[in-house]
Amino acid sequence: MISPTTCRSIVRAALVAVIAVLVAACVDPLARTQEQALRERLLATHRAYTQSVADAPLIHVTREPGDVQQKLEESGRVGQLDAMSGPSAYDHAAIALGADLAGQTEATLVTITLQRAIELAVANNLDLQLARLVPAARQAELTRAEAAFDATLFTNLDYSAVDDPDTSTATFGDRATQTTNLLTGIRKPLTTGGEMRAQTELAVNKNIFGAAITDTNPLYEANVLVGLSQPLLRGFGTDVNRAQIELLESDLRSDIADLSSRLMQLALDTEAGYWRLVEARQRLLIQQRLLQRTIEDRDRLEQRKAFDVSPVRITEANSFVELRRADVIRARNDVRLASDRLKALVNSPDLPVSGEALLAPMEMPADIPIDYSLLDAVTTALRHRPEIEQALLTIEDAAIRQRVADNLRLPMLDLDAAMRFHGWDGDDAGGAYDNLTEADYIDYLISAQLEIPIGNRAAEAMYQQRKIERLGAVIAYQRAAQSVVLEVKEALRNLLTSYELIGATRAARRAAADNLRAIEEQEKAGVALTPEFLLDLKLQTQQRLADAEVQEIQALAQYNVAVATLYRTMGTLLQRNRIAFVYEVQN
Repeated sequence: MISPTTCRSIVRAALVAVIAVLVAACVDPLARTQEQALRERLLATHRAYTQSVADAPLIHVTREPGDVQQKLEESGRVGQLDAMSGPSAYDHAAIALGADLAGQTEATLVTITLQRAIELAVANNLDLQLARLVPAARQAELTRAEAAFDATLFTNLDYSAVDDPDTSTATFGDRATQTTNLLTGIRKPLTTGGEMRAQTELAVNKNIFGAAITDTNPLYEANVLVGLSQPLLRGFGTDVNRAQIELLESDLRSDIADLSSRLMQLALDTEAGYWRLVEARQRLLIQQRLLQRTIEDRDRLEQRKAFDVSPVRITEANSFVELRRADVIRARNDVRLASDRLKALVNSPDLPVSGEALLAPMEMPADIPIDYSLLDAVTTALRHRPEIEQALLTIEDAAIRQRVADNLRLPMLDLDAAMRFHGWDGDDAGGAYDNLTEADYIDYLISAQLEIPIGNRAAEAMYQQRKIERLGAVIAYQRAAQSVVLEVKEALRNLLTSYELIGATRAARRAAADNLRAIEEQEKAGVALTPEFLLDLKLQTQQRLADAEVQEIQALAQYNVAVATLYRTMGTLLQRNRIAFVYEVQN
């Protein structure tokens, strides 16, 4: 037989062993070192990208005029050349779009500004409407997770009527009893992992007949119980039991960041679509004018076919006419396609995609230089890009999962404690509860359960997996930051290139216009209008001018898209377009 002293010694040894296990599981100097290393790695990533461009000056976007442009300016003919070619030369030109899908030749034009197009897209775009539902659904999922800690009211009612043979006396008889039992209470899950409960039970026992009939018949028994169940090690703590809620909150913030990213992309797509429509309309005007010039020169050749123009040259001229007519047909189709695509982005109720009304942009792409700082652009992008915020949220999620996995390494030690007050009466339930308040009969119920897994390999492996996942999240953040910086630099380079291309294509267009001007002056001076002069020289010059005009409007459109893209890569395109993005999280 084991003595009490020996029992106490065994209990003390067991407690020491448990404490040693807990200390080993909760205190990990290596884990603290790794935590600090991860934080330093994040800070170093940001410093690496900002310090490397810390000395970058403020740059004013400029372009050096080429020698051709300088000569044209010195000649004093720039105004004349811009009047006969270039974007401003078509300010009052009529556009001919041909028949639409409904067979109508008179197109219905709806003028629209860039700002209005973006506003309509933000309000009505179908893809954005669908994206807005994701945070709302996540909010409902978060509310459902938080409801796990709501209190629950419960009630149980039991009734039994028992008729048994009475064997308590020598003369066998019947014994009949009726029992009514009503249990009601509230239980409340706790964020610490436990549960509180408060309940009351009322039992009414009535003996109908038999030897067990006493003076207190029926008997009213009442009790009130207040209890607490709480894990003390594994599963303990708000940070563990609210982990799923914190993960859903993080998912909600990530969804909101994704919505912001989609909104910026929509603004960029709308602006790009707007300038594509401008470019398509301008190309159509250019092709229309080129066709008209070619027809006029073809007609001049036909007027001379009785003198010095062979039928071969006339057929060659007709070929030029039809090729340029084909270009006009393609340009008309491009205008209608660009209009429909912009209408799909805008999705205005007044401008359905099914309708044949055409959007007519009221603005031309601007040729305005901007100032930029590489340091400001990189810093702004790292601070405002939704992708960076989502990468940081992924790190936070990994940290939460690691914290839960760390807790699961602990032994299980659960405590259950309760107090129960009793009272009874032979008259009614009220008397039983009055007797209960005297607190003459109190039960104390305490139980504990300890469980220590041998080896604990599953929990340890899970913890190691979570640590690796968190390290991977940090690397993913570094990759996201690198991608953002790369996008910013690419956007700046494209912007500079587009701005320089405007100057080059404009000079090329003015030079081609100057060439055509010289040919026309030769015509006025009475030069012989030979087929070679009209076909091999003038028509080819007209074609070069039209091509140069197309390249200039393309460069202008690309520059304006490049400016919007830069703001998109910095994460500030919404502010540039005066769009306030506010998403209220419901509590």
